[in-house]
Amino acid sequence: MFHSRANGLIRLAVFPVLLLFLQFEFGTRLPLIAPALTAVFLSVSPVAPPVIMVVMMASVLAATAWVQAQLSVLLIDHPLVYYIMLFVLVYWCMQRIRDNPADLLGILMLVSTAIVAVFTQQKGAEVSQLSLSLLLELLYAGLTAYLAYFLFPGGDPIAESPKPPPSQALHTEIWHLVVKAAVVILVLYFVIRMDLAQSTIIAITVANIIKDPNPIAGKQYGLFRVATTYGGFLFALPVLVMSLLQTNVVGQLGAALVCAMLMGIFAIKRQASFNTLQLLYSGFVVLVYYGLTETAGTALLADGKRLLSIFAAALVGLLVLILLQPKRMDEARSGR
Repeated sequence: MFHSRANGLIRLAVFPVLLLFLQFEFGTRLPLIAPALTAVFLSVSPVAPPVIMVVMMASVLAATAWVQAQLSVLLIDHPLVYYIMLFVLVYWCMQRIRDNPADLLGILMLVSTAIVAVFTQQKGAEVSQLSLSLLLELLYAGLTAYLAYFLFPGGDPIAESPKPPPSQALHTEIWHLVVKAAVVILVLYFVIRMDLAQSTIIAITVANIIKDPNPIAGKQYGLFRVATTYGGFLFALPVLVMSLLQTNVVGQLGAALVCAMLMGIFAIKRQASFNTLQLLYSGFVVLVYYGLTETAGTALLADGKRLLSIFAAALVGLLVLILLQPKRMDEARSGR
């Protein structure tokens, strides 16, 4: 074990990137999920997350993925019925999040719904292996996070304790939830029909922006999502340059680790929040992955498309929040 004040930054910058390169070398059914989840785990706190949380996340994702995958097979000839079932599921998630914005089950169900729908309806993934693959990715992420905390324990906090946005739980009516669920399903339907490469990212981004009953929290997430994607793109450019120069995997790994450390130093100096760091590093590993799996020109194009896709998804989410903004008649009357 190595004790240093910089251990928090080392854990977050090094281990998601190492896991990404290991999975690139040895292969995996669902790339990117484990490295992104590792970044989430490592940016939560200076201590390892409770085992029960990792087990619960893995169990929920695996179980819901299996159920949704079976439904997609049973209703393959009835797409309207399938999307109605997804609407009911998303509405239930929105209802749970309305009652508790930090509800882990509701948030995980939203994410798994988008992942399973895209992989089964668009990518034609084998449904019998999908739930097991998600379970394995979560276990890989959990094991990597625990290894990071074991080798580099403690360290200074990488961010201040998050400050909740001003209390403004305005989207609490049933019609609010219906509109939000309908928007998520419509976005999911159209991105799948258009066969977009960024379908999962777009659907999850829109859902995460509009899910919170507090529109201020959704607005902050949308703005942070765009800003962190742009920042991650800038810090991933040297890795893409290494790919352009046809450097071997070791050279690209070294460049990715240096860029990840520099990005963390820059973010910490700017007093970035935990959520910002999560978005930065989970997006950074995606950008680096394109540099590994595609040629430099194609990788730059793919990363540019991802940036535009997230910008478009954030714009859709923010527009929905504006349309749902209720008129404060009580304030208007009091102003008179």
